[in-house]
Amino acid sequence: MMKKLLYLVFAGLVMTSCSTEELTTTDKGAFNLTVLDNSATHLGTYKGTFAAFGSAKRGTVVITITETSATAELKFADGTSTTMTGTSSDSSLSGLKQYAFNAIDGTFNFNVALDGSSPEASAVSLTDGPGSIVLAKDTDATPVRLATGTFGCEDCGDHPVLSDENAQNSFIWNAIFSGDGTEAGLVMTQVSFGETWFVDNGVIFEAYDKVGLLLYNDLEGSFPFGDAGLVSWTGTQMFSVDGACIDLRGNWTLTSPSYEVTGWLKSDDSCNPL
Repeated sequence: MMKKLLYLVFAGLVMTSCSTEELTTTDKGAFNLTVLDNSATHLGTYKGTFAAFGSAKRGTVVITITETSATAELKFADGTSTTMTGTSSDSSLSGLKQYAFNAIDGTFNFNVALDGSSPEASAVSLTDGPGSIVLAKDTDATPVRLATGTFGCEDCGDHPVLSDENAQNSFIWNAIFSGDGTEAGLVMTQVSFGETWFVDNGVIFEAYDKVGLLLYNDLEGSFPFGDAGLVSWTGTQMFSVDGACIDLRGNWTLTSPSYEVTGWLKSDDSCNPL
């Protein structure tokens, strides 16, 4: 019953339309999993994922804001990493703190409300070119876990975007998990390919099994795919409570007036059962 009620709530986040198969890139960086910590301040740690446009470059992002400093640590799936230093600026927008992060190999801007809500990255540009960063605040009450990964078609058919061989090497499926995994919570997906990306919330259900340090959860969600069509997905997560690994596997289906395409998704990391 809990599973059905949760899914009905989060399903209301999804909006679809039935017009054409044309895709448009939508900046949904402000759509996030933020849960305020007890101090209700912009200071603290924000965790998220990065996806480059037009390539397979992807990674995790950890931003740390203190009274005297701001840093961003980016770790990529290919094993490389970069550290950025942030400088704050006076905001013309009421109730926001603004930071500009810079390094030799990239820059991005970061805005967050004074109470720690609505963290948003914009103007993201690294060596490989522009991209997107999606973030959530990490707190003791609601810890954040991150997974980077990829997706693909079982059979892309003649879909005008998914079947494009030049776009297929940029198929990225990242995930941001909210909560400790023992109870039901949220998972935010960052799906990117070519110059197009989508961000939306799904559901992670309470753990159904524990083996040693590994917890197991079912997940599901959906998001509108451009101006027409809907991507629905399901998955299973296995992760270690000590943070040693996270393993996500699943399947997705794109349904539109003209196409029905199925495929797989998987995280870059994996866990071996204890």
